[in-house]
Amino acid sequence: MAQSYAASRQKVSGGRLGSQSNLMDSGSQQNLTGTLNRTQVERRPAQFISARSRLESDSTLDGRSSPRLKRIAKSQDRLNSSSSNLSSSGSRSNLVQAKSIPNLQHRADDSREEISPLPQQVNSPNYSNILNYSNTSANYDKDGFGIKGAPRDRNSQNSTSSHSSYSSQGIAVANPIPRSTPSTYTSSKAVDNRLHEFEKVRMDYLRRGKLYEDTIFLPSNASIYFSREPPVPLEWVRAKDVARTNRQAPRFMLDVNRFDVTFDRLGDFWLVAAISCLTDPDHRNLFEHVVPVNQNFQENWYAGVFRFNFWHFGSWKQVLVDDLLPISRGQLVFVHSTQLNEFWGALLEKAYAKLYGSYESLKGGQLMDALTDLTGGLTEHYDVKGALPNLPTNIVNILYKSLDRLSIIACSIEGKTETLLPSGLMTAHTYCVTDLRRILSGQQPVTLIRLRNPIGEEGNWKGKWSERSQEWQQISPENRTQLGLILRDDGEFWMEFEDFLANFDTLDICHLTPDAPVDVQKRWHTVEFHGKWIEHFSAGGRPVLEKTHWTNPQILLKLNEGDEDEERVCSVIIQLMQKDRRKIKQKGEILRYIGFFVYQYEKGYPVPLKKEFFDHHQEFSNSGAFMNSRQITKRLTLPPGDYIVVPCTWEANETADYFLRIFFEKPNIAEYCDEKPEKADDQILQASPENKIVEENFKNFFFKVSGENMEVDCFNLQEAMNDSLKRDPLLPEISLDACKNLIRMMDEDGSARLGYVEFQSVWNLIRNCKKTYQILDNGNAGLLQAMNLREAIGQLGIKVSNKTLASLAFQFGDKSGQISLDSFIILMSQLVKTFKNYQDYQKDGTGTLTIEQWLIKCLS
Repeated sequence: MAQSYAASRQKVSGGRLGSQSNLMDSGSQQNLTGTLNRTQVERRPAQFISARSRLESDSTLDGRSSPRLKRIAKSQDRLNSSSSNLSSSGSRSNLVQAKSIPNLQHRADDSREEISPLPQQVNSPNYSNILNYSNTSANYDKDGFGIKGAPRDRNSQNSTSSHSSYSSQGIAVANPIPRSTPSTYTSSKAVDNRLHEFEKVRMDYLRRGKLYEDTIFLPSNASIYFSREPPVPLEWVRAKDVARTNRQAPRFMLDVNRFDVTFDRLGDFWLVAAISCLTDPDHRNLFEHVVPVNQNFQENWYAGVFRFNFWHFGSWKQVLVDDLLPISRGQLVFVHSTQLNEFWGALLEKAYAKLYGSYESLKGGQLMDALTDLTGGLTEHYDVKGALPNLPTNIVNILYKSLDRLSIIACSIEGKTETLLPSGLMTAHTYCVTDLRRILSGQQPVTLIRLRNPIGEEGNWKGKWSERSQEWQQISPENRTQLGLILRDDGEFWMEFEDFLANFDTLDICHLTPDAPVDVQKRWHTVEFHGKWIEHFSAGGRPVLEKTHWTNPQILLKLNEGDEDEERVCSVIIQLMQKDRRKIKQKGEILRYIGFFVYQYEKGYPVPLKKEFFDHHQEFSNSGAFMNSRQITKRLTLPPGDYIVVPCTWEANETADYFLRIFFEKPNIAEYCDEKPEKADDQILQASPENKIVEENFKNFFFKVSGENMEVDCFNLQEAMNDSLKRDPLLPEISLDACKNLIRMMDEDGSARLGYVEFQSVWNLIRNCKKTYQILDNGNAGLLQAMNLREAIGQLGIKVSNKTLASLAFQFGDKSGQISLDSFIILMSQLVKTFKNYQDYQKDGTGTLTIEQWLIKCLS
């Protein structure tokens, strides 16, 4: 069913992925050294252009020179046979003349020794928890990578970025946030809270002379496999002891510039591939954010505990692990380094396994998932070839813009194992795209793409434009430098873009968030939402399920700012994730089939949109095929205007948590469609117009019901209500508990009885509830569907938020999502009482109560 629907949806969404302009249309030829804005690449292709506008200062990526890059800077460019003067061009590729980047970022290794001694602790605390450090020191932003308001890059005082994070009940506006530049930065004055937490653990164990042992992620088979026993006997051994078994001293990391981590048995190559992408010189700060490199096994530092950082559905989490690793026959069984005494890769994998519950939870994943968890970025996945290729026609323009924003771009050739092909490339191996240039080869424009092989050895391209190919003879060494056609790394090589498309099968582009610790001027504007599909309430399923689809969550997009290169369209990237499904694999839970639809909003319809809108409007675009993966991402090109995004599952009533992010090139607005709590003045307690003519007879009715004391108790009320309801055989009798609740809610003096005015209000409430209930009881079954609750209380003059509605549906609905008349009357009386309580104490939109007042109001 899902596959057939996916095939039909493919036709709907095809062609909406981007501009249809010809990538290689003709244009006037320009001088060899001419430049062109990347946003004009499709209109003037016959010029030499750089994929990035920023300066390329690879030798000072984190304020310190990389030893490997120093060696490269000292040597001649491997493409240039003569000693051309690199300083003459002013190119961003000039490694020798590159200026140092001011070190505005907090460095863990700089501050480690600044931590004051901790007081002695009598009891050994539990340090096994995964730490959510979104709330940090007041002097730090949520990532701990600098002072609040400080720029992420040296040019950011002239740039803008935004990053809004809200729950499903919030409003997020992707407007620019100005950043100011601090004059100085001293790490000793403000230490990262995450580092404090880690150092607290480490110092405590050092003082006690013990090695840290995780009490949550235990050294047992259950931490490895949740569905079976390990195929071979395993034992857990400290990393230091594994190294000494091989007669070597243990090291956390031997060479940060060299990626030599491999995998075995488990099959989490997708994680290893993502890690390899972070070793690119442009992304060194991202790597060191995930893997703090100042950890070691030295005697005065090592306490058996190591730390790693992962992005987890909207926030960064620090994960602490011990260094007990599973081995078989003296060797590590999962991720490990080719150097037998290097352990950062194995420890990183253990921390990631702890985050998701077990090593087995990491089996079978996607590169885009790992890139997201390691960077916090949004990842687009494209199939270059295959049965259903989805590469946009304007992919060159997308790549140019992505490189401008320092996005991580990875590509690979399908294969079960790493196999060297005649072309020099390897299957089942991840390459990184590091640059893109358009040049004139003779009189023909040629687009060249630069790739990086993280292992830097075999697996490099041997075709046209490879290192020693004849094509380079047409360009002098000086012009190569002017055009930025250099190789910075042993593993880098150039190839023609057409050859790239012919050889590679997949392409992943990971776009970084505005607060990513990278040196870049252009940044995305982002908005994110957390929410939940709730059974019988907000899990409406796909559009063909007309009775329920409209109940899904809705996000309103207001696209006013066109793209930087095209004012008539707005590029929007939407990412929908289902939360924590990998972690609950151990409970037998499976991934839902998820997707989203985009509708063009028509003014005049109230939001959230009701069923009548969806009955008369088709979707404008969609995410394509529903997929049972952790995330689904789609780039849309939309004309300016207002749109409604509806995330949903394939079937209705499938409960799951979701996380939705939207990336804009320019600042635009996205807000969760919700209603502000509001109550019309006593509308629900007043008689309807058709009942006013009989109000004169109401006093006689009250005298009859109340008896001699002229007050109505719960028993009198139940008798009167059920006597009235007998006229409609479809409505059930009202219970005594409902009557007690009504009196408790509507009684003003605490007598547990109703006077005339109070009884009149209660009776009007009952009559209005009954009328509304009957209108919305479409099946005449005497039951109200929870998904119609918003409309029901709206007809009675009350509006509440989705979160409140969900709580009411849970409290008063049964397991089938149905609300009885009995429960509906109680629900409405509680809402009336709650609004009245607030109005009694509020002033200027806020209210203050003492604890005694609060208890009386809540419990009376």
